[in-house]
Amino acid sequence: MYKQRKQTASYVLMLIIVVFFIYFLLDLTSLHVIEATEADAQTKGTKRDMGPFYWTVGIVGGCIAITLSYVSWRKYKGEAKKHTKKDPNS
Repeated sequence: MYKQRKQTASYVLMLIIVVFFIYFLLDLTSLHVIEATEADAQTKGTKRDMGPFYWTVGIVGGCIAITLSYVSWRKYKGEAKKHTKKDPNS
């Protein structure tokens, strides 16, 4: 059972890494456009695009939320199992 969970966790981690690499590769192709837009924005005095910042905050916040949810769920299941083993009426 532990081996299967470990294998599933490694697959999920590899999937996340692949998605990040694909995202950054696609993002690098539009790097020249972003640099030109930022240069134009600085010359014209307009606001810069905050899109990449929001993506980063969303991805990091999502990973933290998923990790905390998983850890909380595992702790809940562990506590429930511990209380079940201590109950002499079971």
